[in-house]
Amino acid sequence: MHPVESFDGPMQMALDEVLLRQVSVPTLRIYKWKSPWVTFGYFQEIKEVQRSFPSQPVVRRWTGGGMVSHSHEEEEELTFSLMIPAGEKIATESPASFYKQLHGKSAGWIRSQLPLSVNLAGSEDVKPGSSCFQAPANDDLLIQGRKVLGGALRRSGGGLLYQGSLKISDIPGWDPARISPMAWADAFSASLEPKQLDAPILREAEELVRTRYGTTGWNHRK
Repeated sequence: MHPVESFDGPMQMALDEVLLRQVSVPTLRIYKWKSPWVTFGYFQEIKEVQRSFPSQPVVRRWTGGGMVSHSHEEEEELTFSLMIPAGEKIATESPASFYKQLHGKSAGWIRSQLPLSVNLAGSEDVKPGSSCFQAPANDDLLIQGRKVLGGALRRSGGGLLYQGSLKISDIPGWDPARISPMAWADAFSASLEPKQLDAPILREAEELVRTRYGTTGWNHRK
């Protein structure tokens, strides 16, 4: 697990890609945003994103999925990524199976904290749309019919990257103070080893911002 640090959108995306290439054990990273940003899916068109969010900075993710407006207010959202390296058994599972297992663990943890109806979206809940939280997909997390957790996946080199967002402000009765990084990490593993983002990782991510995530060529490719 990596502790929370503040970065902008391109640096957040670059760090996830760098970490996926380098980690040797499953690794959770929890984001803290320097300022509001919008991330959008690898296959989405920049024109549609700019029409929806004309005044916010945007960055294309390496993963799929829809548009997500991220808040720098910690009481509103918890953004996180999970890097599964090649060689881990779970990295060989189908994306649909991995997604369902991960969101199932998340649902179980939230149920343990709040007496609410928490369930995974079924076919009857699925809605089309380009904005992530207005368009539930199979196995997204719903509370009282509202989507509160969605994510997107990417395979690379035998490893698996998940990027997700939990909209805390949409959870009735939730106290944001109870969802510290360590508390949320407990939803996924009972044994955690905090690690720092060391200088070589940060330098590699900064170079990836310069050559990809911070460029017009990447963000305007469609």
